[in-house]
Amino acid sequence: MSVWKLKRNKADTVKMASVLNIKEPVACILANRGIGTYKAAMKFLLSPRDGLYDFELFKDSEKAIDIIKKAVTNRLKIAVYGDYDVDGVMSTTILYKALKYLGADVIFYLPHRQREGYGMNIEAVRHLHELGVKVILTCDNGIAAIDEIGEAARLGIVSVIIDHHEPKYEKGPNGEKFDIVPSSEAVIDAKQSKCQYPFKFLCAAGMSYKFAEALFKSMNRSFVYDDEFMAFAAIATVCDIVSLLDENRIIVKNGLKLVSKIENKGMKALIKLTGLEGKEINEYHAGFVIGPCVNATGRLESAETAVKLFSTDNEEEAYSLAAELVRLNAERKDMTSKAVEEAIEAVNLTDLKNDKVLVIYNSQIHESIAGIVAGKVKEAFYKPTIIITDSGQLAKGSGRSIEAYNMFDELLKCQELFEKFGGHPMAAGLSLKKENIDILRKMLNNNCCLTVEDMTSVIRIDKQLGFDQIDIELALQLESLSPFGKDCPPPVFGTKDVSLKRLSLMGKDKNMLRFTLSHNYKTFVGVSFSGYEKFCRILNERNILIENILGGYMQDFKMDIVYGLNINRYNGRESVQLDIKDFRF
Repeated sequence: MSVWKLKRNKADTVKMASVLNIKEPVACILANRGIGTYKAAMKFLLSPRDGLYDFELFKDSEKAIDIIKKAVTNRLKIAVYGDYDVDGVMSTTILYKALKYLGADVIFYLPHRQREGYGMNIEAVRHLHELGVKVILTCDNGIAAIDEIGEAARLGIVSVIIDHHEPKYEKGPNGEKFDIVPSSEAVIDAKQSKCQYPFKFLCAAGMSYKFAEALFKSMNRSFVYDDEFMAFAAIATVCDIVSLLDENRIIVKNGLKLVSKIENKGMKALIKLTGLEGKEINEYHAGFVIGPCVNATGRLESAETAVKLFSTDNEEEAYSLAAELVRLNAERKDMTSKAVEEAIEAVNLTDLKNDKVLVIYNSQIHESIAGIVAGKVKEAFYKPTIIITDSGQLAKGSGRSIEAYNMFDELLKCQELFEKFGGHPMAAGLSLKKENIDILRKMLNNNCCLTVEDMTSVIRIDKQLGFDQIDIELALQLESLSPFGKDCPPPVFGTKDVSLKRLSLMGKDKNMLRFTLSHNYKTFVGVSFSGYEKFCRILNERNILIENILGGYMQDFKMDIVYGLNINRYNGRESVQLDIKDFRF
């Protein structure tokens, strides 16, 4: 059961609409996103590429550029040390291709998810030293690699860190935080307390794109990869679920338009084999089609396959590698479905259901999909969830959180239990001894201050509408507010006392609802993808069979609904369709 809450703002949305030449509900959406000035509104609506901040504003930016520039010029062997998720793959690809083009002696290294786990490890550092590496450039990791960077320094390897994760910290006597960062020659991370960079939520690929641009500029070279790298950064930004405001919005809004236009042979092959050829790539395609294929390599085999895909200039090799990504993703889907079912059953049938923080141990779940499973279980119960599985002598876990629970801070309180951990407020990864799993569960739940209200999902309604306010022009203006994602959700509206005129079932399993709804003398079609069981339950409470409704027997059903506005495009025609999020009689 979700709670409905109507958002409030103090803006004069009628005046905003007039000045910006938009409809008043659209102005209300902007105000609800905290946009209260003409300048901010135009930046949000237009998202110009020249609205990005200067890379030089990052702490240690000049040092980092200088180190890498000298390494390129002096032909010192550089290793780009990335990660195995989409952000890690895209940032590695960006840095590797940029350095290679500039004439660097460069290799890339991605840790193996099962054998090495997230982030740097000392054995890998020693291996890179044996290969003759003189400079390590990390991306999407490194901020927590205190010992590993120390080992690199002992071996005479210079390191530059590009990361967007939270640094560990200690608290002073007055509760102030002091960052604990590696002794690297340069640390680029806006989350550092001493970094004055104005936007704190770039993902690693966004940072790598900007680093590459600054490096090309410093070497007086034309930035030939501008569009390609922005497209890569856009996909990573969507997939890493970082805030889609400010710089990230600019990167995603502009970058997604470039994905199908760039001449990258690997991306072209992947687009074709996933059925996206000829389509305008949006955030759904990035997050739920392209992204999972890239992720699947790092989950089930090696993420190096994905970097090779986006780095190759051979068309035949590109199609072969893209086909492998698609195959692995299909395998990953089957594994995930089974694991989610088992995890939900484990909660429902044990005393886990009484916990506020779900710590679920299942040795049979493939560790590579633990994060996906944690996300699905979190959605099912709306509780912070950590899925833990076997990984040789140790256990490994991935966590996903809810708005009211800072998972990174809560795990930090238990850090003595871990061999390794890292993350941010909404997600984390960890490894620990198996005997510590139950201790972790007890500690997290004993420390947990979540209330019933915190653990109740909330649908935040942007505005109440009458159907007489809805038309295709409004739907088109709302569509132009995309991309939608974290901190910029799709607009949600509410309407009371809507008449249900007709009902039919859709989908392969006939478990999706298609409503014909009327209000204020206007009628629209509404579709609910997840409301079938709730609708049947309400009818059952009233001793009404759904078969009677489907057969045409209609009482005067009145509903309150919350919904998004979609545009249904078919045979060259456009019509408004309501995407029903929830309803009540």
